[in-house]
Amino acid sequence: MKKKVNIIFNDDGIDHYVLDGREIKLEDNNIADTVKEVDGALRKEGFDTRVTPLKGCDIGVLDGFIRDIKGEDQLIFNLCEAAFGKSSFEMNIAALLELYGLEHTGSGPLTLGLALDKGLTKDILNSRDIMTPEYAVLREPPTKLKRSLKFPLIVKPLREDASIGIDSGAVVKTMKALRKRVEFIINTFRQPAIVEEYIDGREFNIAVLGNGREIRALPPSEIDFTEFPETLPRIVCYEAKWVTESPLYKKSKPVCPANVPDSMRAELESVALKAYETMGCRDYARVDVRVGEDGNIKVLEVNPNPDISIDAGLARAAKAAGLEYPKLISSIAEAACARYHAVAESAIECV
Repeated sequence: MKKKVNIIFNDDGIDHYVLDGREIKLEDNNIADTVKEVDGALRKEGFDTRVTPLKGCDIGVLDGFIRDIKGEDQLIFNLCEAAFGKSSFEMNIAALLELYGLEHTGSGPLTLGLALDKGLTKDILNSRDIMTPEYAVLREPPTKLKRSLKFPLIVKPLREDASIGIDSGAVVKTMKALRKRVEFIINTFRQPAIVEEYIDGREFNIAVLGNGREIRALPPSEIDFTEFPETLPRIVCYEAKWVTESPLYKKSKPVCPANVPDSMRAELESVALKAYETMGCRDYARVDVRVGEDGNIKVLEVNPNPDISIDAGLARAAKAAGLEYPKLISSIAEAACARYHAVAESAIECV
């Protein structure tokens, strides 16, 4: 078991958001804070840690970054959510680590790349009989709808995460509003839009930990929309997820463990585990689902690199399962080490 850990992250600075004409610094969305928490947790569990940021927006910094993280007998704790300001480069960092033979936590580049594309994710999940909302990928405003799509619909950027591009205007009820929203997404984010069936039901997040026989789902968490304004769609938009000063943030509270019957909890966990394995996730991930009036569980997203800060959903679910934060973070590191050890043993057996 490696006790030296090098924590890497993309140092893109603090995000900003405009609320009621005021620019707000989103301190809670600052990955540097998460790095401090992960570093402290690992040290508390007896790990020898160091921190290496990927700074700036110039690809020329990669040479120095690689020199700083290369080393024997260490584990890279990969907290890179992007590179050079682009979330699409998240997978490239994991690919670099694999090219240099550096053992690291989290999912591999293929899983990270596929999961960032919501359309491809749905194609893969559907191929394994995992239900997802009906959808269409649009590269221009539509003139008509697919037969399987009916209003209301929700419109999102195809290749973004963290609810980027999703606000209260994302849910549309007419063709005119749909065309306008699709045009906005394409022009603003320079990528196609994905249009999905909007399920006005209960929303759950299920965290999953481990690999192979050690995979386990943590207690489901539910977003409580009880206090949400009736005039707005019940969605966890960017403002509700990150802007702590916003009324929407305060009125979309997570409840963990979710108040559901044992049979439903088992079904939620089963769907999450199947989605986790289908997408090739490693060590940890989060699966977001919605349950409509028909009772069907439909996967909204598989996030192979979720927020693991101390007050985020994954840590909340771990605590509900009796896993305090330092133990959660160390268990992720231990799962990664065990995974590499298993591969090494398998290679020896094949010789």
